[in-house]
Order: sequence, then structure tokens, then C-alpha cells
Amino acid sequence: MSTQQNNFPRCERLGMKLNFMLRKSILAGIAVVVMGTSLLFTGSTFAHNIDLEKAWEQTRNYARLVRKESGGKYLHYTTNCVEAFRNHNHIVRCVIQYQNQRDRAAGVYTCKETIEVYMTPHGRSNTEVYTLHARHTSGNTCGSRQRLEDTPGGFFSNL
Repeated sequence: MSTQQNNFPRCERLGMKLNFMLRKSILAGIAVVVMGTSLLFTGSTFAHNIDLEKAWEQTRNYARLVRKESGGKYLHYTTNCVEAFRNHNHIVRCVIQYQNQRDRAAGVYTCKETIEVYMTPHGRSNTEVYTLHARHTSGNTCGSRQRLEDTPGGFFSNL
């Protein structure tokens, strides 16, 4: 009987190979079931496209509120919003940068935060609500609000 360098007989090597192939096929089968299930249950979920200009306007309103509540800490702000995914804007990502007078003269920013504006997915019903929501995606929060939906005037609320 032929043996390998590690002295395993051919029949044992064949058994190990079959055992490995069996485990590999079981894992592949589980992956197929999980993917099929995810496709089956997402058929009733829909999301609307967000108007980039509307999301940018809401972000500017939020930045004005943060500037106002800062008590003079931030005198200037800039906003930049882009579609998170090309050709379907279900999420808009915005960067807001705040400056005080000294930092503006130096060309640096006092505080910078990023937020995502989105709509929650919903099914087909007669009571669909087109509500913009927002969440901080950076670890940095320049204002006092952790939840952006709590802003007065409902900057991120019903359109």
C-alpha cells in the first residue's frame, strides 16, 4: 500500500478528502437556503427615492438650528449632500462642517458631522407616509441633539 510522507495510507487520505467535501457541500446548501429566504421575504418591501434638493434643504435647516443653539460657538456652516448609491437615491449622505471666526480665518473647521437622510421601507398600503428620517453616521455630534427627528419644526418629518 502506498503511503504519503506523513505515513497516512491512501484509504485514510481518501476518507479525509470525502469528509471535507461533505462539509463543504453542506455549507453551500445552507448558504443557498439563506439567500433564497432573504429574496422571498423582501418582495413586499419598498422605498421611495429621496429628492436630493429636499434632503439638502432639510440638512441646511438642521445646520442653522445647530448654529443658533450653539450660542455663538459656530458662526458659519457648510453642507454637502450626495446620493449614497448611484442611480437610486434611497439614502442621501450629508457632511456638515461648522466654523467659528478664528477657524474660518485659518481655513479649518471647528466641528464636522455626517448624517444620512432616508425613508423607512414600507409595503403597499393606502396609508403610506412619506417621512424623511436622519441619523448621525459619524461618531461626532456637533449639536446637542442625538436624535435628528426631535428637531423643532420637524426638519426631518412629513414632507
